[in-house]
Amino acid sequence: MTVKLLLTAILALLLTACGSDDKIAEVANNLNPPPSAVTTYTGIFLDSAVTGLNYKTVSQSGQTNELGEFNFQDNEMITFSIGDIELPTTLARLYLTPLELFQTTDINQIEVINLLRLLQSLDSDGDSSNGIEITASAHQLATNLIIDFSASDFAQQVAELVSQSGGVYQTLIPASMAIEHFQLTLNQISDNNITSCSKEHDKVGHSGFFNTFAHNVSGKATIIDDCTIEITQFSYDGGGPEVYIYGATEHLYAGNEAFSIGNRLNGQVFDNASFIIKLPRNKTLDDLTGLSVWCVDFNANFGQMEFTP
Repeated sequence: MTVKLLLTAILALLLTACGSDDKIAEVANNLNPPPSAVTTYTGIFLDSAVTGLNYKTVSQSGQTNELGEFNFQDNEMITFSIGDIELPTTLARLYLTPLELFQTTDINQIEVINLLRLLQSLDSDGDSSNGIEITASAHQLATNLIIDFSASDFAQQVAELVSQSGGVYQTLIPASMAIEHFQLTLNQISDNNITSCSKEHDKVGHSGFFNTFAHNVSGKATIIDDCTIEITQFSYDGGGPEVYIYGATEHLYAGNEAFSIGNRLNGQVFDNASFIIKLPRNKTLDDLTGLSVWCVDFNANFGQMEFTP
């Protein structure tokens, strides 16, 4: 439609609305619709909560606060940094850890370990259990500093930064120490049913009911997201030794590829219970088609279910 025709149409609408202020207002609003509301979310970056980490999205920027919080809008990518050391860009979520930054579930991946070591070594008071604070001095020292988190000489690359940052540690902390602390954080995330997992896998939303084979096992399992499964209406009499919920493909729970999920069920009686289990960090939904209440000692299947749409 040409500009002339568009103006003619608008004029006709206004003329037919003569004597009706409401109609005129309606036409005006249609021509200039109000901008749609944009929601800003608050996420948290965790090794422990990391304070003073620079972050930037298309719409937001700043430093994480004392709770490790940052702001973002839906479907934005986010980049964290220490001085000029930029961490890998990733999709902003409510909870982010070094695992998400390096797009892995493997806590032992070298890039993850080295980032953990650096963050904890730069902590101002050297006590990561009460949070990690990245100081202004650390940011200043990291100006014009580019490092490779996968490099074999990573410790040498950050040696001056760590020793002069003003923190407790003068050298990079050992990998074992960094991993041990991070594992405690991951356990806490799991215990509080916190997840930073996406909902991209085709199996998200699939569910199924347990078939009862022994010990009164029954219940329902539902895939909540890419790493979280919700168990509901669950019953089990607690009578078996060394019992876990196992995942496997094609119900091969005695096979080498089967794996336990969540805590041991020994001695616990469940009656219409609900709880959350998390996939191990090195497993995905591709590694299972169903679950079993599995007795490890006797390779006994007390009950199994299969995930279906």
